[in-house]
Amino acid sequence: MTPVVRFFLQRPQCHFDFPHSYNVQVLESYSLAHPLEKLHHFPVRLEEGDRTGVYARVTPATGPAWIGFFALGFDSGEVAHGIFSLPAPDFLCVSAGGYSYVVNTANPEDWEQVEQRPVVSIVTAPEQRLLLFAGFTSITAYGEAGQLWTSERLSWEGISISRIEGGILYGTGWDALKDK
Repeated sequence: MTPVVRFFLQRPQCHFDFPHSYNVQVLESYSLAHPLEKLHHFPVRLEEGDRTGVYARVTPATGPAWIGFFALGFDSGEVAHGIFSLPAPDFLCVSAGGYSYVVNTANPEDWEQVEQRPVVSIVTAPEQRLLLFAGFTSITAYGEAGQLWTSERLSWEGISISRIEGGILYGTGWDALKDK
C-alpha cells in the first residue's frame, strides 16, 4: 500500500507582496509555542472537525507576540493555502485549505473570514493595492480599508484569474449553458 500524504501537512508558503509591519513564523505544532504567548483560534468557535490547520507565531510591530490556529477548510490541493500580506500593513491573511482568515496582527480579536468558501486562488495586485480571493463563482477584493467588494456570480463553477492589465482583470470561467 502506498502511503497517503495529506495536503494539510504541507507547510504554507509566505507571499509578502505588500509592505507589512509584523513577522510570521509557521509552527509545526502548538507545543512549539512559548507558554506566555496567547493562543487565538480562527474561527473562534471550532467545530468538531476543525482540529487540523495551521499554527503560526505572529509578532506585531506593537504589542506582544501571539499564536494563531487557523482551521483547515478542505484537505485538497485544489484550494488556496498560504500566508499573505495585505495592502493594510498591520493585516495578515492565512489561508488553510481554502478557508481564508484576515487578521489585524496588532489586535487578533479583530478578524474576519473571507466569504468565499472555499477560496480557490489568491492573487496579489500590487499596482491596484488589492488582494483578490477567487472562489468557484465570484471574486472578493481586499484593500487598505478591508473588504472592498465581491463580484456577482461570474461563473457556474470555476474562475481562473490570468492577469491584470491597465486596471482590468482578465480570466476565465465555466458557462454551464454552453458547457465551456
